[in-house]
Amino acid sequence: MFGEHCPGPFSSCGDGMTGWFNSFRIRLTLFFGALSMALGLGLFLYITQVSSESMTNARGETLRGLTGHIADVLAETLRERERELWLLSQSPMFVDGPLDGVAMRRRLDQVKASYRHYAWLGVADAAGMIQSAADGLLIGQNVDQRPWFQEGRKGRFVGDIHEAVLLAKKLAALPSGEPLRFVDFAAPIHDARGELRGVLAAHAHWQWVAEVINRALPANAEGEKIEALIFSADGRLLHPYEEIGQLSLPAQLKAGENSPTIVEWSDDGRYLTSNVVVRASTRVELGWRVVLRQPVQHALAPVARMQRSLILLGLFTSAVFMLLAYRLAVAFSRPVEQLAVAARRIERGDEQTHFRFAGRTLELRGLAASLEGMTSTLLANRQALEASNASLEQKVEERTAELTEANQQLSLLARRDALTGLHNRLAATERLREEFLRAQRSGKPYALLLLDVDYFKKVNDTHGHAVGDAVLKHVASLLGVALRQTDFVARYGGEEFLVLLPECDRSNALLVAEKIRQRVASATVPGVGHITLSCGVAMADVGDQDEDLAVRLADQALYQAKDAGRNRVVFQAQALA
Repeated sequence: MFGEHCPGPFSSCGDGMTGWFNSFRIRLTLFFGALSMALGLGLFLYITQVSSESMTNARGETLRGLTGHIADVLAETLRERERELWLLSQSPMFVDGPLDGVAMRRRLDQVKASYRHYAWLGVADAAGMIQSAADGLLIGQNVDQRPWFQEGRKGRFVGDIHEAVLLAKKLAALPSGEPLRFVDFAAPIHDARGELRGVLAAHAHWQWVAEVINRALPANAEGEKIEALIFSADGRLLHPYEEIGQLSLPAQLKAGENSPTIVEWSDDGRYLTSNVVVRASTRVELGWRVVLRQPVQHALAPVARMQRSLILLGLFTSAVFMLLAYRLAVAFSRPVEQLAVAARRIERGDEQTHFRFAGRTLELRGLAASLEGMTSTLLANRQALEASNASLEQKVEERTAELTEANQQLSLLARRDALTGLHNRLAATERLREEFLRAQRSGKPYALLLLDVDYFKKVNDTHGHAVGDAVLKHVASLLGVALRQTDFVARYGGEEFLVLLPECDRSNALLVAEKIRQRVASATVPGVGHITLSCGVAMADVGDQDEDLAVRLADQALYQAKDAGRNRVVFQAQALA
């Protein structure tokens, strides 16, 4: 009498599969399971994307810092060796003394002993005949066809890596079996009239490059699969030797320096890669390229571990949600099913059937209480999910903050000189660029001072390197006292310091330079006594082509101060011819 309805109290009016799916309990359970999976998948994709980008950027910055540091050290070593031979070739012994004398041989032995990577050091006359050499090696040999001799006649020369068969026969072989390879340095020797007397040359073991790399890489570099490579200007692999002929420089790295990126290499590997060109500012630029690479699976290993944890957590959360949803559906549908049974009995004509409830209001209150319980459970589950999501996001933020802080500390360390606490060469290069651009915008020039400790090598040779380090710290402390807060001071290399004076004219720059010179000269260094400084001063003009012009002028002025007797200040306005 109530119309056409299904006969049974739990009948779903269809076949078994359709009836099973139309169950309120199953639908609710599947709905909550799908919802939790969808939310978990979205959260998983978002966290994975953010974490991958953050980790890639963080590891990339770390690799870039290490690559730049290695390139700077290699460039500094090339400059120091070129400069050492140039200064040696201009000393009175080489200008006036006999090239084959005992004093000449003794001097070459001393210089070779001062740098353990020198394999050979010698002097050839203008005709190419070796007159004197450290350890007496190759004396009497004719080298007029060697590139270092031909180029050394013209000026300072740095030659690319090569093998030297004749010299290798006279030296001990490497334990690794790797052939001996060398980098050439040469400088012309002129007499007092400017006539060419000969060429001073040195062959440096290539092993110094491997030593620089080993010192720069972190202790866990091998475990992290961080690999350092050196390529020539034309893309040939120079280091490591065992990879020569097997690895080639990817095309996207040949264009120049770029930000750390993921690169496909010829050995079918994907690597997070950073590359920096070695800019030594020598007369001959070799164009070496330092490349650091790390397999992507190692660079992003923390992200992979986090992904696995998120998947397990998501599956567990979905299972819990489905179980809770099923129990909730049972509790919610049972009173409705009881009402449906009673209604169908009445429909079949059993008019004596009663609902057996204490009262209409009590039934509604019971239903309301069930709905309220279900709602409370859903809210509690949602809060638990939100708390779980918040905890995951907080962990991601904490890891990101830790990585950021570590990168900042690494950047700070990369720009500070470990011995003196002053800014280092990298920081000086960046500040020079910033000040040059500021001066061009404001039209206000700045002054540049290059200071070099006089006879510093003698201090090291006489008192030892520990005392030499104390002298550098002493000079650094005096420089900090003598300058304004707005001035910039850095250890530019070895015993050389750079001072940048923003918005300072020539007269004030000379006053500051003289003030520094007098302060250093009047102070006493324990165990050494008095030391002096030579100072080159130059002005950077808004019309300069780049920031390096003022550095070159100051360097020329410094050389003039050294040649004029040291312990003095020299101003250089124009580049020497």
